[in-house]
Amino acid sequence: MRSILNLDSLLILPGYNPTGDVLRLRNRPHSKGFQFLWVILVVAAMASCGRVEPTFEPGNITVTSTPEGAAIFLDGQDTGEITPFSFVGLDAALYDISVVLPDFVSTPTSIPVDLAPLDDVNLDFALSQTGLTITSEPAGAAIFIDGNDTGRITPATIGGLSAGQVDIALTLDTFLVTPASFTADVVEGSVSEVPNEAFSFRPQRTVILEGFANINCGPCPQLTDNLVAMSEKAEFGPDRVLYLEFSVNWPNPVDPLYLHNPVENTDRFTDYFVLGAPALYTNGVKLADALDAPAMEASLQVDLQIDPGFLVDVTADFTNPAIPVTVTLDPASAIDLTGYSLFVALYERVIDFDERGLTPGTNGQIVFHHVFRDRVDAPPTLGLLAAGASEVHNVTLARGDWPLDNLVVVAFAQRDSDHAIIQAGSYGEHAETGGTP
Repeated sequence: MRSILNLDSLLILPGYNPTGDVLRLRNRPHSKGFQFLWVILVVAAMASCGRVEPTFEPGNITVTSTPEGAAIFLDGQDTGEITPFSFVGLDAALYDISVVLPDFVSTPTSIPVDLAPLDDVNLDFALSQTGLTITSEPAGAAIFIDGNDTGRITPATIGGLSAGQVDIALTLDTFLVTPASFTADVVEGSVSEVPNEAFSFRPQRTVILEGFANINCGPCPQLTDNLVAMSEKAEFGPDRVLYLEFSVNWPNPVDPLYLHNPVENTDRFTDYFVLGAPALYTNGVKLADALDAPAMEASLQVDLQIDPGFLVDVTADFTNPAIPVTVTLDPASAIDLTGYSLFVALYERVIDFDERGLTPGTNGQIVFHHVFRDRVDAPPTLGLLAAGASEVHNVTLARGDWPLDNLVVVAFAQRDSDHAIIQAGSYGEHAETGGTP
């Protein structure tokens, strides 16, 4: 009897011959049982050559946090997603999930996930703070903690601080901030609020504009419009920019605003050697084009950057016909004001001739702003200011019969030689100097 399997070639059974020996079968007689065994082995070997690897179904991970909005990191890499978010179709594998929200601490720091096929995993992170909320008026001040710049500006919440006391300092361009620092308590697990009144902000400089106009001057209403528009901008508030309008006696010599005080109006435009109207001076320096509003504002921005080294505070009592005025010069360091005089003047905020049914001149202007009324006859002369030692000057102005709530007093230090004005202050224009009485 011949064998059913007659293999004259080499036969290797995959997965069956771990020793690597070669099986050679060459026309040997076998029993039926042996033949049957070989058939089974060959079929099994053929089947093993076409086997399919097992597959794994993907899983999902949902990440949430309280509060929401934290950046989600997967194995240390920023995914670009924020909580809450679901990652769908992830391969079965081991993942490390963490979240980051500025100024917050995550509990736990990270969560490992051994994602199995078809898993649907939900992760939640509790975010807490230990820090301070710091605000200021005005906003935008740089925040320093224990002498280190945080890179943040007010208003801001600074988290991740250690419990205990810290020293806070604020700085803001063109402003003086007092006190130099404020000590705040940081409480573990909570955010403490630094009171807004902890710091006081004061512009380092107040600049002044002086305009010259007449009721028959055709372009003069535009000067008033420019000054009013400027004063309504936040960056040019009355604690930073003041202005006065004087009246000249041409082309109309009977301008009623001029005639209210012809001597002192004349003294002012003669002192500046004003030859035409409108004319405009910024801190005592003539502007080439009185109606060039952008040039005017650019000049103010430059002047506001200069720290004169002292402040001017003004108080007044408008209830007295002879207005008593106190002007205080407060130097942060020694400063020599030799050759300067202290100019103190009174003006009316608004005069509206339309309320009286009048049109005073030919240029159509009926509403006038910051109209000069009176000045101190003999301006005090200034000299050396000692560091930290305030210098006080008491003067008197004529109130006239003008409404008390329409009056403002201004004071400024002006150099006699070239009219340059270094610092100014006022009473009656804003809360910082007492407000409107």
